[in-house]
Parts: sequence; structure tokens; C-alpha cells
Amino acid sequence: MTATPHGEMRASAPHRALFAIGGVLLLAACYALRPLPRQGWDEGRFGPLVPHRTFPTDCSLCHVAQRWDLLKPDFAFDHAAATGTALEGAHANASCLRCHNDRGLVSEFVVHGCGGCHVDPHEGTLGGDCTACHDQQTFEPTGRIAEHARTRFPLAGAHLAAACDRCHEQARIGRYVGAPLECAACHQADLASATSPDHVALGYQDDCQRCHSPTAWRGAHFAHTTFALQGQHRAADCTNCHVAGGFAGTPRDCYSCHAADYAATTAPDHATAGFGTSCEQCHTANTWGDGNFDHDSFPISGAHDGLDCADCHTTGNYPTFSCIDCHEHRQSEADKEHKDEQGYSWNSLACFSCHPDGRE
Repeated sequence: MTATPHGEMRASAPHRALFAIGGVLLLAACYALRPLPRQGWDEGRFGPLVPHRTFPTDCSLCHVAQRWDLLKPDFAFDHAAATGTALEGAHANASCLRCHNDRGLVSEFVVHGCGGCHVDPHEGTLGGDCTACHDQQTFEPTGRIAEHARTRFPLAGAHLAAACDRCHEQARIGRYVGAPLECAACHQADLASATSPDHVALGYQDDCQRCHSPTAWRGAHFAHTTFALQGQHRAADCTNCHVAGGFAGTPRDCYSCHAADYAATTAPDHATAGFGTSCEQCHTANTWGDGNFDHDSFPISGAHDGLDCADCHTTGNYPTFSCIDCHEHRQSEADKEHKDEQGYSWNSLACFSCHPDGRE
């Protein structure tokens, strides 16, 4: 150091050179000791890329040219041969970076079993042996249906596909006891929306299995013992017969529900023809068009089979009928043929009295 005329101290040239060299060395040391940045090229999906320091320098062995983020289409790696660990199930299709990234050595995670890579949704309450319920294909549990069959509530129908926590709210932490067995306990929303008929208003809030099956809420079948449902009645909505929410006292005769059908029938006109309202004498529950009158007073056979009702009942009044209008024989010929028949007369009732089955 040297003094200036004004008494100031000034570093000599050799000292300035030393200071400069020291500063450079200090900067170099700081640069060398700085933390290296993570290779976060695909942060968010797989984590930072593991360094390739131990990989071959020929990048084209694995990657396509000019695209280091894409592997070659024919790239293959025999994991079992190279590492001694075979990849099974879903692991065989997993990306390498799902396990091999700079979060740590794979060996550090493997010692923890499945929990080393997969977060335990049960929070350890079911033990560490994930393979007791899960396989390596999916994380969906297996064997739960067989297990459930040994409980008070075997799974059937739609319940087979239901997630465990739909009924067991604490299934995630392995608590399955105490789940209710009653349908309404889980299906309050379905019960409230059942308006045809209104289940709540009618007090149908328990014993759902009387009408419903676990397959689906639709297609309920009530045990209709007082009036057996047959034919089209089986597909009818309850409200077709039980109006205004009333069930007790519903009439059981056909006419009470089908008065409009009765009045609209014109071939023949049931009202003017004098047909009663005992519809089951001619009709079944399948369709109104299948009317088949039991013609026991005059068997319909032979040439009569296939005739329309109006061919014989010409006046529209079905208790009356005509033989002489249908059979084309003249009265003179009939008189000659029946001249020796006692009580013969030219009218339909006389014909029927001697020919009750329509034959000679």
C-alpha cells in the first residue's frame, strides 16, 4: 500500500491483481456450489426426468431424431432380463418415468410394497397387504361379492355394481359394520320421487321388496292376489285402475273401467244389441278385438264357421236370428219338402226347433 499526497491509502498494482484473482475464484466457487436446477421438462405428469448420466451416449438407441421427448416406435426393453423384476398387469404398460424419475431410487420405494408408489386410500386401517383385495390389473377390489354373500345382505342386481361407499360411508378407512339393511335407508331420493303412485302419501315407505327387485326400480310387480293381472293388465299403470290415489274398494268388473270401450263398440253395437256388461263372456284380457262368444245354443261349425254375426242376426237384435234370409231356398220348395212334417211353418224359430245344430 502507498500513501497519496492527501494522505489516502491506495493499493499497489500487485495487490490489485491479487484482489481481482480472489474475486474471480470466489465467484467460481459460488457458481460451482450452486444447487443444480431440476430437469422439469414434464412436470405434472411424471415428475422431473431422471438424469441420463449412466445411459449410453448414442441417444438414437431409444429416441427419434430431433424429438428427445419421443421414443422410437420399435423401442423395447426387457425389464425382467435387465433388472430381475418382471412387470405384470397394468405395470407392463406404465411409462418408465412413472417409477424412474429424480424423486429417488426405485429401490427406496419398492421396500414399502404397493404403498411405496400408491397412496393408501384406507389410511392403513386394512393393513399393508393390498393383494388381499386388489390385483395388478386394476385397483378395483376383487372377491367382494363372495365376501358379501357371507353377510346379512348378499349382493344382487344393481347392488353388484355399486361402489362400496354408496352404502358404507366409511369404507375408505375400512369401516363396513353398521350399514342399514332397509331399502329406504339408502333410497330416500327414489322414494320421494315415486309419484305414480305417490308412495309417501300412501304410506308405502317400507318393505320395498314387496313390489321392487334389486335389479331396477322400474318394473315393480305388486302381488295382485285379489285381482290376478293377466294379459294387458300386467303392463297397465297402477293409476289406470286406481284413480286419485285410492286402492281399497276398486271395482273388479270389466265395465267399471271399460265403459268407454263398451260404448264405442259398433260391430256389433253392444248397447243396442242387448249385450250385457259381463265382458268376460266374449273377451279376454289380451285385447278387445279377440271377442269369441260361446255359441253353445247353436254350435258354429261347418259352413257356419267364419260367418259374421250380422249374417244371421240381421236386425241388430242378437237374441233374434234369421235362417230363411241366409239359406237361399224358396218357401214353396220348403213347403213341399216339409209337407209331412208336423208343426212345420216357414219361420226361423221353426227351423231352429227342428235343426238345433244347423244340420238336416
